Amino acid sequence: MNASVQVGRAPSSVKVERKVLRDGVFDRLVEMLLSGSLAPDANLNIEGLARQLGVSPTPVREALAQLEHTGLVSRVALRGYRVSAPLTLDEIGQLNDARMIVELGALDIALRRRDTLEPLLTSAHRQHLDVVAAISEAPAPVHEAERIAAYRRFYDADWAFHFTIMLHANNRYIVQMADALGSHIHRMRQSVELGLRDMNEATSEHGRVLRALQDGDPALTIQAMREHLAAVRTRSLADGAAEQQRHAVPGQA
Repeated sequence: MNASVQVGRAPSSVKVERKVLRDGVFDRLVEMLLSGSLAPDANLNIEGLARQLGVSPTPVREALAQLEHTGLVSRVALRGYRVSAPLTLDEIGQLNDARMIVELGALDIALRRRDTLEPLLTSAHRQHLDVVAAISEAPAPVHEAERIAAYRRFYDADWAFHFTIMLHANNRYIVQMADALGSHIHRMRQSVELGLRDMNEATSEHGRVLRALQDGDPALTIQAMREHLAAVRTRSLADGAAEQQRHAVPGQA
């Protein structure tokens, strides 16, 4: 796929198309990671992935670099990229600690414009509730692809609630840090193994954050978010421990 500038075409439009293509490749690679078609420790060949996805190597290389920042893939000297193993319990704790720092700081800034944040967060929360209701009311997915798609809808809506706050902080460095953490993707990866086990808890905790915001209480809003992120940390660690137990070799400690 050629991203060269055509006559009479603004270079900015080419940049937009390139970003859209890279984001599409990124999403496809995430799906492959979640489905197991890119298994832990598998080597990733950029040229091979480009042929498989029907794109040039450039967006694949850019998407892999983005995934590397999240820790989902790693780059090995002279060997290229490979799929990372699931996070250890220590790494899960560190990831959630970093998320706590970034998100609470972003919320503190975003609350300076509470009046404009409130309708945006209300909309994000409503969409999250709609997704949860749709998943809960739908028949159990028969195919793996359907199950993963449902998980993605849930975690995309969950992350949209948090990302709305970070965007409203109006600080591109905060957004970059949030993207690099990739915490919602790691949670999706855990859920593919164990199932969606905290949908109601997540929406209930989001609701408490939103109600505190609507009541005009900044301190309570931050406290509600702190409690939510602490609960997410606890659930992530419990899921990580359960995941390790599932893969433990019988007879080994």
